Amino acid sequence: MSMRKLKHLTVTRLVMSGVLLLTAVIAAPAAWAEDNKDRQIRELRELVERLGQRLNQLENQVGAKKEVATAPGAPGAPAEAPQSLGDRVKSLEEALKAAPVLATMKDWQFGGHVAVSYNYNFRDPKSQNNALRLFDERANQFDVNQAELYVEKPTSEALPIGFGLDVLLGRDAKKVHSTGLGEANQPFDLTQAYVTYKVPFGNGIDLKGGKFVTLHGAEVIRRTGNFNISRSLAFSWAIPFTHTGVMATYPFTDWLSATVGIVNGWDNTDDNNRGKSFHGAATVTPSFLKDFTLTVGGTWGAEARFAGDTANGPKRGLLDVIATYKPIAPLTLTLNYDYGRQPDLGVDPITGTFVAGSQTAVWHAVAAYATYDITDRISVGVRGEYFKDQDGFRLPGATPGSKLEVWETTLTGRYKLFDHVFASIEYRHDEATDNKQIFDRGDGTKNASSQNTIQGELIYQF
Repeated sequence: MSMRKLKHLTVTRLVMSGVLLLTAVIAAPAAWAEDNKDRQIRELRELVERLGQRLNQLENQVGAKKEVATAPGAPGAPAEAPQSLGDRVKSLEEALKAAPVLATMKDWQFGGHVAVSYNYNFRDPKSQNNALRLFDERANQFDVNQAELYVEKPTSEALPIGFGLDVLLGRDAKKVHSTGLGEANQPFDLTQAYVTYKVPFGNGIDLKGGKFVTLHGAEVIRRTGNFNISRSLAFSWAIPFTHTGVMATYPFTDWLSATVGIVNGWDNTDDNNRGKSFHGAATVTPSFLKDFTLTVGGTWGAEARFAGDTANGPKRGLLDVIATYKPIAPLTLTLNYDYGRQPDLGVDPITGTFVAGSQTAVWHAVAAYATYDITDRISVGVRGEYFKDQDGFRLPGATPGSKLEVWETTLTGRYKLFDHVFASIEYRHDEATDNKQIFDRGDGTKNASSQNTIQGELIYQF
């Protein structure tokens, strides 16, 4: 073979080898892609098959799958069109909704919130004490005020039995404890636990039995129900927080309803005497005055045993009046007045504390509120109030048997950051009349007649 032919043959072989190599390189990804596609299809089929098996199990459990029976030897019934996976899932959802447990829970209402804050006292008291405050008594610190969870099942004609359960965690829980149900220093409180029943009589009588929040006061324990960050003097010191007993509510007309009940007393699950207290309120919403509501309520009954008292406890009385009016859509005005009376008291000359005696202690509180929604996200509010502890019986720092009068003004702004998230800032001024020295100074002495604080609060509501 000549050298020329040999060279030509070598070139040809090299070209052919290159073509084969290029073909392999090009074909390999295609083959790999085909194998990967087949594997994905196979995995999807296996997944669908497993889902189908699980769906069959669930359908059998809830009875959602329809069976068509035919008599032996009879012509087969026309086959039903096979259901799609989506139709079967929809049928399963409907069957689950009809399940007894879920059917019972369909009217239940769940909710709660978390509230945290920071409080600063301009006097920077060495004691870190905000005088006259109950829920924000600690100055110059961050705080976890409330973490609340609740579930409620309202009554209806179809389902006349209901209940309510309200659990509170945080600093506020320590302040609203009911005597006999938990220790006072625990940051946990079973605020409400009651059963309700709607009696099918007339317009329907709503019965409630257990532990529940009071009917009195313009403010409430649940922070999302108040506009201001700090609590009023009236809410903190003039009224009870909760009661344990039974109540009945009846709507006489569209504009008048009334509630009456018998309870252990003020903030006590364990009664401190053999007597009971009457608790009630009437609410009027007159048709001739749109967006106006007036509630008049009260509590009266045996409350406290004092040293030397052999009776069934002196009878404490409370009158509570709340008026709310919305003259225009963004503006809400509220006025709250409380009158309290505790007879059969005396002051021990040695200890300086109240004991059984012939004296009667009286206290008055009046609070006015105005809130205005500037936009759907921004709101502002102002609160002003006056508290007269005629005999030094209710306010902290008061001298038993001696009058103490205080007033306060609060300015609050609220901004809706996101859905369910609210931020508030508040300035408050407290002052005692007649230059009474009940507030703390920075050096630790209690020789100031006023205090100024600023607070910030963040609430997530769900």
